[in-house]
Amino acid sequence: MDQSALQIIQIILFVVVGFALPALGMILLAWVLQLALGYHRPNTIKNQPYECGMKPFQEALVQFDIRYYLYALLFILFDIEVIFIIPWLLATDNIPRILLGENFNSVISTANSGTLLSLKMIGPIEIGIFLVILTTGLAYAWKKGALEWEQ
Repeated sequence: MDQSALQIIQIILFVVVGFALPALGMILLAWVLQLALGYHRPNTIKNQPYECGMKPFQEALVQFDIRYYLYALLFILFDIEVIFIIPWLLATDNIPRILLGENFNSVISTANSGTLLSLKMIGPIEIGIFLVILTTGLAYAWKKGALEWEQ
């Protein structure tokens, strides 16, 4: 067996023995202690679903309208869009500095204006593509009627 493959196997065994087995042991210990020392007095009231302190009006397994899920998915999609856009907006002044790091001043002093312009345009081009894709997704959802509640 190759030396690097043997080292990889040793690392995997170290992770399994060092992390997974103790975690599994703690989970099993907590479960056994809960069974042995836990406070058990089952009754019918404890097995009923809780609904704001009142008796339930209907069965607990009520199906939700699919439109709630659709709105949740659209919210997550556009919420993540904001999560990606806000840091970009905060860093737009530093895009060439972020890309070049320590060499920023030397590149700026030796670069012609065309090179500097292209470095400054990388971020806006990328975010523009990102926004076009998300706007296309919003237009598609709108056209399909995903945002209309009454159908």
